[in-house]
Amino acid sequence: MFSKYLKIIVTVVSIFIIGCSAPEKDSGEIIIDKSNQTMEKLNILATTPMLAEYVRQVANENVDLNILMPYGVDPHSFEASPQDIKKISDADLVFYVGLKYESTGVVKLLENSVSSENILINLGSGINPIQFTKEGHDDHDDDGNHEGHDDHDDDGDHEGHDDHDDDGDHEGHNHGVYDPHFWFDPTRVALAVEIIKDELVKIDSANQTSYESNAKNYFNTLKVLDENISTLISTIPVENRQIITTHEALGYLESKYDIEILTTLIPSLNSENGITPKSLRSTIEQIEKHNIKVMFLEEETPSQYNTTIKQETGIKLVTGLWVETLIEGQTYVKWLEDNVNIIVDNLPKEAHDDHDDDDHDDDKE
Repeated sequence: MFSKYLKIIVTVVSIFIIGCSAPEKDSGEIIIDKSNQTMEKLNILATTPMLAEYVRQVANENVDLNILMPYGVDPHSFEASPQDIKKISDADLVFYVGLKYESTGVVKLLENSVSSENILINLGSGINPIQFTKEGHDDHDDDGNHEGHDDHDDDGDHEGHDDHDDDGDHEGHNHGVYDPHFWFDPTRVALAVEIIKDELVKIDSANQTSYESNAKNYFNTLKVLDENISTLISTIPVENRQIITTHEALGYLESKYDIEILTTLIPSLNSENGITPKSLRSTIEQIEKHNIKVMFLEEETPSQYNTTIKQETGIKLVTGLWVETLIEGQTYVKWLEDNVNIIVDNLPKEAHDDHDDDDHDDDKE
């Protein structure tokens, strides 16, 4: 009798154990293993493809990166759409050039669309910008020594990014006192990359090692680029490094690599509407005075006056410079090398007597 009851008890217990260990079916409950969850990526916005390239080099796959202004578009003529407002409001960080590069309308849109002013990071004011002169360019750099990224504080203190970005009303193509085109100097790009790295680490410390490693690698790339550009330009005698361009965008190339921008058709503080008969005549006189054979034209800033200058002086017009933005798929390194190669390939490689080129031509005949 006892053994009969014992068998019943064992059977019940076995059924209970099996029932507890069997997987639940049709419970409707989704069980998530939080130990394997990954954090949602940061949403980063850069106003231009150029800045996006720098962010991409530091962040790699750790962030979702968006660009406000399309590739190949002149940032000065960009007009934001309603979809752009959502890009801005969704961003965890917004990197912009500053220094009057973006139009007043775009800057106001940024300021009004972000959830906090701390999200807006002005890169231009952190790269030791040079000033424009009355003629549209600065004759020299303050110190010219910005090797790598060691010339600024590493304490991550990038507050007050608007030090050089006063709120004067400069719509369209009008820049302020400081030249925003710092991408023509790789050592200043390194300063911007340092800021980007620091700001990413501030809000995403989990990926700090990755950001720091990527930034270090890119610093090395920029150092090599700087050396390559110096080598390219050194093939041109110093006395032949005098150039004329459409508008003032090569100030950093001038200050870093000993190139002289004699004049620009469009002064730095004006749009093409600022060109007067007097300024046009001044450009023509500079060409004739210095016996300039080539004028470099920027793809983003076509001018109706180029033909007039060519007819008056016989100067060769060289196209192909992209000074404001990247072409889609193009890296910053390739962009700068392409621009410098266009300049170097069209400047005379041999020193010559400026007094009388015609005499030299006669001697050759």
